Amino acid sequence: MKKQIRTIVSITFLTLLIGLTSCSKDEDNNIQPNTIEGSWKVTHYIQDGNKITKAEKPTWPDINDGEITLLLAAENEEGERSASGKTVTNNFFGEYNIDTDKKISFSVFTTFISEPEWTQLFALNKVNRYDIINNNLILYYEDVSIVLEKQ
Repeated sequence: MKKQIRTIVSITFLTLLIGLTSCSKDEDNNIQPNTIEGSWKVTHYIQDGNKITKAEKPTWPDINDGEITLLLAAENEEGERSASGKTVTNNFFGEYNIDTDKKISFSVFTTFISEPEWTQLFALNKVNRYDIINNNLILYYEDVSIVLEKQ
């Protein structure tokens, strides 16, 4: 009798162990939190220590929901990394390079259509350094920090 109970307990324990470790939430949504590659959205800027956010009711809600988005691709076979996205009304595309010590540079081309003030601090061509903190990508230039959240 003891042997049967021990076998049942062992099988139950193994079943629970396999069930709990077979799949994780991170695998399901495929978010890789500490990589620069992926889809990002600007949440706010920091300039001279002041936090600058998009208005709660965007002035341009019908166009990209007033958002600024950035897609950073992984390095391809030729060693290039593409960058693309939308700054409310304008599209941009190009390349980015990362180096040691979290140095980064962008070379992007963009359309030039009138936009809300919210986009004026999004100056990728000026960015020279980055950090990834708590699933946020922070791009730095001069006295400005652009804070983006992984999507």
